[in-house]
Amino acid sequence: MDTDRSADSSGDTTDSELPSHPGDALRHRYVSNGSNARPGATTDRTDLPKYVLHFILEGHKGGVTNVKFSADGKWVATSSADKTIKIWHADDGEYETTIEGHGRGINDIAWSPDSKVLASASDDKTVRIWDVMSGRILRTLRGHTNYAYSVDFNPKGNLIASGSFDESIKIWDVKKGVCLRTLPAHSDPVSAVHFTRDGTMIVSCSHDGQIRLWDTSTGQCLKTLIEDNNSPVSCVRFSPNGKYLLSGALDSAVRLWDYLKGRCVKTYQGHKNEKFICVSTFSTTRGVWVVSGSEDGRIFFWDVQTKDVVQILDGHRDVVLAVDAHPTKNLLASAGLDGVVRIWMEQ
Repeated sequence: MDTDRSADSSGDTTDSELPSHPGDALRHRYVSNGSNARPGATTDRTDLPKYVLHFILEGHKGGVTNVKFSADGKWVATSSADKTIKIWHADDGEYETTIEGHGRGINDIAWSPDSKVLASASDDKTVRIWDVMSGRILRTLRGHTNYAYSVDFNPKGNLIASGSFDESIKIWDVKKGVCLRTLPAHSDPVSAVHFTRDGTMIVSCSHDGQIRLWDTSTGQCLKTLIEDNNSPVSCVRFSPNGKYLLSGALDSAVRLWDYLKGRCVKTYQGHKNEKFICVSTFSTTRGVWVVSGSEDGRIFFWDVQTKDVVQILDGHRDVVLAVDAHPTKNLLASAGLDGVVRIWMEQ
């Protein structure tokens, strides 16, 4: 097992190498113009993102812990501390259905590749697999001994990885609903898991300050990345091209890693993230941006290459816990402790 410490470098990664690419209370509100969006004071470039608020999704009775566009781009799923998942139409924000069944708050959700099934991870220690349109539970995956905190489908849709406060990762067979392998992954809670685009590897991160890469078929740890200050790592994901990792840590920094070389190549700063898990992601529909929520209620966009802050969005009244970019359209979803989901559209 290789263990590498990062050394931030900003000059030796070229542009070509970087990632390319229910009831009356439920309502959505269109925003006709304006958004409190303001570009970062960086450059006079004309290719900067120009997102404005498109509509607002309301209906959850607790903080919204995650928001995910479906793989086909038709749906938005939101999970909440109120123990529910809600499904909305991505194009117009119309409410579709509410999925219920967990006994405690839901921490994470993941769409299957065919956009027909959802997986969810909950404080009730279970991972559940749902038929989206009927809301029916297809499988309840039991085995974690503490909160199930993160979940992801592999690209084929036949496996699920879940991470837990019990410090383990479990790999599940979706069809049979059985645990195929348990990885004693970290020495602190596992805050995120994510499959690479070919499904051969899983990346995980933890409050122990480590990011680890695993071989899906054998469960072998292939590499461990450790940030110099060893801050708790709150989120991690592969880049769209599979060559890099994007991680967020509780030191108010988002980092881009060349995991093959075992080092951090870019660090993005400006937002506030010291206490909560604020999910970061890539937006690749027009330009390549790194996007993250902030504990001050704002959303930050960075140029992936220059590290400049290129746009800041205002609107949420509390911590922004999650952001997600639409797979094909210039839409961004954000959600947080204020219980509201905001859909932003680029002008």
